Amino acid sequence: MKNAHKLIIRKSIHLFTGILIFSLTFVLGKETILWMIVAGTLFSFLTFHCGKLHVLHKTNDGSLGTLFYPLGILSSYLMLYKMPILYFQTSLMVLTISDTFASIVGQIKKGNGWFRVLHDWKSVHGMMAYVFSALIIFGTFLPSSLTNNVFFMSTLTLTAVIFEVISWRGSDNFTIPFGLALFLTITYRWDLDFPYLTCIMLFMIIGSYLFFKWNVLTRIGALTAWFIGVYFIGVMGQKWIEPVLIFFISSVLFTKIHDIVVTKGKKSNARNAWQVTANILWAVISSALFLLTQNDLFIYLFIVFVAAVTADTWASEIGPVFNRRSFSLSDFQMHEAGITGGISFVGTMAALAGAFCISVVSYYLFFGKLHWNMIFALSLSAFLACFADTLLGTFLEGKLMNMRYFRRNIHPESITPNDIVNLGGSFMAFAFFLLLG
Repeated sequence: MKNAHKLIIRKSIHLFTGILIFSLTFVLGKETILWMIVAGTLFSFLTFHCGKLHVLHKTNDGSLGTLFYPLGILSSYLMLYKMPILYFQTSLMVLTISDTFASIVGQIKKGNGWFRVLHDWKSVHGMMAYVFSALIIFGTFLPSSLTNNVFFMSTLTLTAVIFEVISWRGSDNFTIPFGLALFLTITYRWDLDFPYLTCIMLFMIIGSYLFFKWNVLTRIGALTAWFIGVYFIGVMGQKWIEPVLIFFISSVLFTKIHDIVVTKGKKSNARNAWQVTANILWAVISSALFLLTQNDLFIYLFIVFVAAVTADTWASEIGPVFNRRSFSLSDFQMHEAGITGGISFVGTMAALAGAFCISVVSYYLFFGKLHWNMIFALSLSAFLACFADTLLGTFLEGKLMNMRYFRRNIHPESITPNDIVNLGGSFMAFAFFLLLG
């Protein structure tokens, strides 16, 4: 009952604050509103641990909603700053009205159901209220040229729902305005195929869910894969997603073979969000930089990054299947295959094959021909990055394991020293390609 009282107070404050900012957008300049939002954000952070204002901030000890709330509004306003104010008003009203309406209706118990995607539980009644009110807001504030497009409305509504249900400790106060602002910014700047994008988003929801149920990915890992898949397929296009799919599908296949042959059927742990990110982060960044600059250099960097992680994965999964022993770089002795810093003949050949496969396929996809000197440079750079990853694993991973942070963070979704090593090893592909390419 006490928490319910705090929830009512906090939601009332959020509702009042949102409506106040919305009203000020009609009478004040953009720069003035920006400084007001910045001041409100600083106030929230500075008073978060103030005992006298505790009721303003927390409904329970785990909620960070009143920190996420001003950050969400600020990030949304900054992204939409140079666009017509109606786009910010749309994002703000969904957070202010729809999210509050969902919280109120979600308290109705009769015929209600509950579900969760990440941490926070969501009610079916609340979600229906959220969608209904969001549709009204979209139709009220956005131009009719957009709202008359059924597929645009479907994609926008699906985006709003996804950024609401992925909340963690009240983070929907950030993800809702941030996600909507991001989508509206992309829509404003680029022409998107909304029927195609809607189908991709739904397809990726089904695929990510199946990978979660099959224990290929953790819950957060599946969500991360969904975002990456929608980004590459829906925004970047077929040329960009095919190398990533080759890497991912081959990784899953070789991991299954490794489990059957080496570990005698014992399943590997599902990959978490950090593992997914470590394997694809630099490729995402390079593709985004190409999108912004249209510089072909970032195509080459994308190829070499994907080739590097493919080479590393093929080596680590295929090598122990055929070689029971490996040469350790740490003491220059032969040890059991699969150890950190171990090198085997078959693993080395697998790394070369993985690097070459991605380089050839990707180069042809992007340029429609085969330039063997460049393909050689890409393949060799990726292979050397794989070797650098092995060196980092040999001399760095053990030291990181002894750090207090990694000794205490043993949660399945926590970042590990191996993730850091993979990030560092794949980044070395950039340096090697600049030297060779």
